[in-house]
Amino acid sequence: MSQSNKKRNLIGDNVSFAYSLNKTIRGLVMRAMCLIRGRAKEVRTDLHRERIERILLVRATFRMGNSILATPAIFIFRRNFPHARIDFVGPPVSKSLFKNLPIDHYFSITRRFPNVLWAYFVLLNKIRYVGYDLAVDVSCSQSAMGSFIVGFSNARLRMGARGKWDYWFDIPITRPADTNKYQVLPAFLGTTGMETQKIFPLLTLSSEEKKEGRRRIETLIGGSQVPVVGVFVGGRHAKGKRWSMENFTQLITALQAQEIKVIVFFGPEEKKLIRFFRQSLGKNIPLVFEPSAIAFASMVSNCSLFITCDNGPMHLACALGVRTIAIFQNSDFNRWGPPADMAQIVYEPGGVSDKAVLKISLEELSCKVML
Repeated sequence: MSQSNKKRNLIGDNVSFAYSLNKTIRGLVMRAMCLIRGRAKEVRTDLHRERIERILLVRATFRMGNSILATPAIFIFRRNFPHARIDFVGPPVSKSLFKNLPIDHYFSITRRFPNVLWAYFVLLNKIRYVGYDLAVDVSCSQSAMGSFIVGFSNARLRMGARGKWDYWFDIPITRPADTNKYQVLPAFLGTTGMETQKIFPLLTLSSEEKKEGRRRIETLIGGSQVPVVGVFVGGRHAKGKRWSMENFTQLITALQAQEIKVIVFFGPEEKKLIRFFRQSLGKNIPLVFEPSAIAFASMVSNCSLFITCDNGPMHLACALGVRTIAIFQNSDFNRWGPPADMAQIVYEPGGVSDKAVLKISLEELSCKVML
């Protein structure tokens, strides 16, 4: 095994250990809290008959993609309660992405040690001060932290998925049979009697943000040539979601040979890969490391096509309305994959080849030209 591979595996092991340790600590805290506070008494109610003026939506995740998948809840609650105050709890990385959505305030959560030891007590104090009429864990799953925040929010009504962590929900909801992350949330909320519609994750950018993204794209490629293909080379290595760097370089080189403008994007977790791609691709292909989520989104919104693995930027591009090629290394695309009118999912049991992705990319770009 090469030194670079050993180093990558060591980093992946350290990340996995830190994640497991955090998960264990949160689980112990949750069990302790269960002893402190008793189980909520289940109630049956029609939300439209309740006086609901302040709503808290909670997606206790630390991943950008998971928070983006929760955006349909914002639009559903805004439609059903147009005059209510609606606040959202989510990760810091998504705060700037949500600023143009119809919410009134965004609370950020953290998992960084040692901040995590007191951050949640500060957060809960702020939440309890508002006096919410309804708090909802919109994960549609058994989220321990979401249950904790909703349970201790002091909201008059507390709602979430029925299951292991429904201890503090007085309105537990049975999860729908559909498990696809793009379909499940409207179905989940529809069981409460609220008016729902077919809505997928959605992000909106201001005209100034889009213009700035376009300016940066044109600066990188030396003009306003189209099409521009964005390629994000990341994916959770510990989950086996990352396509090989060799496949990416071969794909990018082949696209460039077709005189297609390509921009390669890197997130904070992929920053260490920039050197490899610079050495492999040379100086003619722009490599962009953009830690700002809103700046990254503004550039992605100006791409004709976005190619990525199953990760947060995949959900981001789909939510921005950018046609996406989603490379799945695992067979869980029925659960995490976007619908066909948003993305083309590519999966092969033995691993997706760069030639297969190139063929689909050229077909997608050809369709755009015809339109």
